[in-house]
Amino acid sequence: MTRTAHYIDCKFGQLHFYKQGEEGANTPLICFHMSPYSGRYYEKFQSEMAKDRLVICPDTPGYGGSDSPDAPASIEQLAGAMIELIEGLGFAQVDLLGFHTGVLIATEIANRCPDMIRKLVLPGIPLVPADKRAAIRKNYENPRPYFEQDDFLSAKWAEAVASDKEGWDKERKIEMFADVMRAGFKSNWGFMAVFDYDIESGLQGLVQDVLLPIPDEMLSPSTRAAATMIKNAKVDELTEIKADLFESCPAEFIRLVRDFLS
Repeated sequence: MTRTAHYIDCKFGQLHFYKQGEEGANTPLICFHMSPYSGRYYEKFQSEMAKDRLVICPDTPGYGGSDSPDAPASIEQLAGAMIELIEGLGFAQVDLLGFHTGVLIATEIANRCPDMIRKLVLPGIPLVPADKRAAIRKNYENPRPYFEQDDFLSAKWAEAVASDKEGWDKERKIEMFADVMRAGFKSNWGFMAVFDYDIESGLQGLVQDVLLPIPDEMLSPSTRAAATMIKNAKVDELTEIKADLFESCPAEFIRLVRDFLS
């Protein structure tokens, strides 16, 4: 089944999401992306996982094709919009996957709706000590200097095309750069929400089984630290994988996630 794009109403307006696969014996999987990308970030992963289940990849409000809040929204508010999505699609129970910002959205939903969420997959947990979060948040409070800094766009473009670690080809780099630019002056709102969230309480409150795949990426140390806070954590070290998990979709990772969810 091909991937299709859809809209549904939520508290912020219209919420855009990608849908692929069919409902069947396996629980539907919903994937929340990191900032400032969109649900399109999961395109290859969604295609792989949709071979035996329904997979939904929404755009966080303010990113991709989803309408934006009028002001910076909290993780709690963003999670509320995603709960509207789950209920609006008529799902009694789902599995969740979150990456970076998406980890916190998935965590908040799982705590608020424990009967609705069966299992979670949370690679890339942005666990920052509480006493450092406010200072980091300040770095994101000012809009990106699109017009004030003459070389801002060219520097961001150079940064986007220079990295080989993600494993993105040239076309994919253009797509992801366009997603980043599409968020405009609101690009940093997702990061602000991350550093406002009480992540320790969120992780400690999880009652579901949680898979923590840990590749060689910048949040690996914080993911390992977060594992000690989660009651039912299953940690799998994937340190030999240096490319983006969701772009390269290594067979070991896909098998790991599918086995855990099945």
